[in-house]
Order: sequence, then structure tokens, then C-alpha cells
Amino acid sequence: MFDFYRKVYQKLVADLKVPFTLEEGQRRTDTPVHIALREALVNTLVHADFTGRVSILIVKRPDMFGFRNPGLMRLPLEDVIAGGVSDCRNRLLHQMFLLIGLGEKAGSGIPKIFSGWKSANWRTPKLWEKTFPAQTLLELSTASLIPQHVLDDLHQRFGETFDLLDDFEQVIVVTAAIEGWVNHERACQLTTRHSREVTLTLPRLESKGFLVAGGEQKSKYYTLPGISVMTPDEVFSLGTLASSTYNEENAEDNQPTSRDEYGCLLNRFIDRPYIDDADNLTEAFRDSLFALAAVPRERLRLGDKELMKSVILSVCQGSIFPLLRWGRS
Repeated sequence: MFDFYRKVYQKLVADLKVPFTLEEGQRRTDTPVHIALREALVNTLVHADFTGRVSILIVKRPDMFGFRNPGLMRLPLEDVIAGGVSDCRNRLLHQMFLLIGLGEKAGSGIPKIFSGWKSANWRTPKLWEKTFPAQTLLELSTASLIPQHVLDDLHQRFGETFDLLDDFEQVIVVTAAIEGWVNHERACQLTTRHSREVTLTLPRLESKGFLVAGGEQKSKYYTLPGISVMTPDEVFSLGTLASSTYNEENAEDNQPTSRDEYGCLLNRFIDRPYIDDADNLTEAFRDSLFALAAVPRERLRLGDKELMKSVILSVCQGSIFPLLRWGRS
């Protein structure tokens, strides 16, 4: 398990920049973001239900880090985020990591993750559960808190009425614009207000025309008008590039998803053609991709990592594929 931690952590932080700072005369080799990722990985391992039906899964993408562990949280979500209390599923594993200087004291791990992400001015982490099969998911987005282009788009869409919303209402609408969807649980993570106030705010925004509801009861979520969106767990279960797409029946001034001359998807939210399924490609283009990938496709195992890397880069050049996931059962 420690070897798994060590190898995965090295991959997680491989591209993170470390500014030159001194602490007690010595250069500091990590940042609050490093600490947040380290804690997220340790949390995934020490809180995993190893008798569960799903595996531990770690996702690294240009726009997000994701962590999945089998088993549900043993405390209410609001208590976990607030910190101060803990009910560790694997106490001996937690103690093992503490003895080698990894992990945080009981009840402080999740707040450390949230504060580390806030220090980088990134979107508030998303933490949720999926009951069947039982699993806990943590998504750490590297998107800026409120990018200017998003504000410009919202002003263009809603005009001056957007400025009339209070701060919390604006945060909810911005979150729906950036992340594609927002639900009651997610909205609670964005504020210190009582959950009852969140419950009243979401339908109020819907009645004003800023949000559109989807799903039923506990599965209810909200999007901007004219938007369809992936469900939250599909980010992990499919390993695809999560993005919102305009519904063809709505928003007449927006372009629906279409395909280029090779059969690749074109979408205003994705800056390159997107290959979702080889069967949708033209025969000539598909055959050319298969030819580039001929060696690894014909062999059960390919021991040459550099060759595999070269093949992947050649096949993916100029297009976006569903991103690969890596984890351990």
C-alpha cells in the first residue's frame, strides 16, 4: 500500500510548480496544494472499505484531480467538511501514515484539503457519495474561482438582472455555469449558510429563470437554461472529458453538437475535435488510426513503454479522446 501511495503521489504532483520560499532558512519543497493532494490520497486509502465492490481510483486530468474510495462516509457530510470529528474506518492504516509523517490528525484532513485548494483560488472541492455501489468521491477542480469570461457570458445571457442577485445567488449561478450543474449538496459546500436557506435559494433562482431543475428528489440538480450535463459519477465511471453541451431543442442562438469531416465531435466547449467512438469515424480515418496503433493492438502485452507512449501520442495528435484512468483494485 505504501508503494502504491508513493508511486501515485509522485504522478499527482509531477507537474505542480513550487515557488521559491524559505522556511527557517531552508527551501520549502511543497505548497498547500501539495499538502491537499497528499491528504486526499491518504484519506482515500485509510477510509476505504476494502471489502467493498468498487476499487480505489485516482484520476489526474489537466482540469481536475479525482479520488474515489469504496464505502460511504461514516459521518454527515457537513461534519466532515467542518472538521474536528473523525470516525476512521482503518485506524491502524491511519496510524501507519501518521508515524511516517503523512496525513493529518483525526478530523482535520478534509478542512486541510479545502483550505489548500482555496489558497490557489481554485473552485471549491466537490465531495459526495454514491450509494450503489457504495463509494465516496472527491473532485478537486483546477478551474479558477470565477473566470472573467464566465462573468461576461452570464452578463450577456441574463443582462443586468444577474447583478441584482445577492452574492450567494451569484456563486450558485456561476458554479452551474462552470461545472455544468449544481445541487443542494454542492451549494451547501459553497457557503456557511444554513442548509434551509440553500433549500429556499435554489428554487427561487429557478423561478427567476436563472436555473432549470432536473432529476427527482435526492437526485435533483440544476443547470443553466438550455444546458444538458453529465451526471457527477460519470466523471469517474466513464473516465471521459466531462463537459456541458447545449441541448439541440433549446437555446436557438447556440450551436448544437456536430461532427467534422472525419466523424469527430465538435462542441463550443471543447477546443479540439473529440473522438467519442471509433464507429462514428469515417472508414479511412478510422483505418489510419488503427494502422498507427497496429503493434499494441495485435499484442496482448507490450513491454516497451516508450513505444506505447509514442503510439498514444501519434494516435491522439490533434484530437481529444476520453482520458485514461489509472488506479489499483
